[in-house]
Amino acid sequence: MSLKILFVCGTFELAKSGVADYIHCLAHELTRLGFKCACIALHDPYASRALADHHLSWQSHELPVIRLSSQIPWRVRAGLLKAELQALNPDWISFHYVPYAYHPKGFPFGLLKCLAPVRRSAQWQIMAHELWVDPHAGPRNRLLSILQRWIAQLLFAMVRPSVVHVTNHWYQSMLSGCGIRSRILPLFSAIPFSPGISADDHPAPQWTFVLFGAINRDWSPEPLLQQIESARVLHAIETCRFVSVGNPGDYGARIWDSLASSSYPAFTFSRLGQLSAECVSEHLQQADFGIAVMPSHLVGKSSAVAAMVAHGLPVIISRLSQNCEQWHQSLKLTGHFILLESSFALALGSASKYPPVNTLEATARQFVADLELAM
Repeated sequence: MSLKILFVCGTFELAKSGVADYIHCLAHELTRLGFKCACIALHDPYASRALADHHLSWQSHELPVIRLSSQIPWRVRAGLLKAELQALNPDWISFHYVPYAYHPKGFPFGLLKCLAPVRRSAQWQIMAHELWVDPHAGPRNRLLSILQRWIAQLLFAMVRPSVVHVTNHWYQSMLSGCGIRSRILPLFSAIPFSPGISADDHPAPQWTFVLFGAINRDWSPEPLLQQIESARVLHAIETCRFVSVGNPGDYGARIWDSLASSSYPAFTFSRLGQLSAECVSEHLQQADFGIAVMPSHLVGKSSAVAAMVAHGLPVIISRLSQNCEQWHQSLKLTGHFILLESSFALALGSASKYPPVNTLEATARQFVADLELAM
């Protein structure tokens, strides 16, 4: 059975939106497997305000996309979405949810009005890439969390999704607390492994660490650097290279650039910025370790971590969440992660790279299986 799947997201600006990269890879894999896909970006700040001058159709070898500017009134976008759905008649709407993708402050009330007229147009699958902010991160976040959670509950109640997917157990427990059942759909790497790249020949005993993508405001590099310096001395490593690949964000760029004057003479830091997928793959292959900057309980939602794992890099988890000991143990058992804990120095010295893994096809097949099971 060849399902017709319409993906709906915020923006479809590749290399600037992790969700766009995700949909692009997943849709092309589904097309390869014989399914028909199309995509509508409902709130695209990178798109022209001019209305799209074409309509979607089901293609055999490509992903048709319509990008609607975030400057177009929601009522107009609602009409365009309804017209496209009537013309396409998809079997499934795969809706990709990130609160901030549809409203700059994470309050997408306009989105709810846009989706209400089409809530019965097909079966719905919701992929929750993000939910609501952590209510324990200060008084302001507490109010944000309450409002964002309420909006998310309205969305789920309105479209009544047959399938709900998340990327990690933490989000699964958040939805479970609202009475919403979800399944984990593991994240894959949007950066394909580029074969034929030779390993980087170190002129001396050296470790190369790579950080890929954004650096959060609540990440402090100092505890990690201290531990790496101790490990360097223990294992007689002469130098350590730290490479930032991709867009670290304004805050992340300032933090990274300030590290050049850090008090670690054996460390060097470089920031390479946006690169092609092939160049990113090259730097991931030539590194010895990856660095994850998000809390350990959210590792599963990180496309950067997925790319590092896919390229065979041991990934350093530099922020350990509280009360997650069982999860931390499961991370260590995979052999893909090194946790910043008391045994870090020894673990860093004994870690080694492993063969690259590509989970895109497996994830695509699980995606289809979950949809077919719900039909």
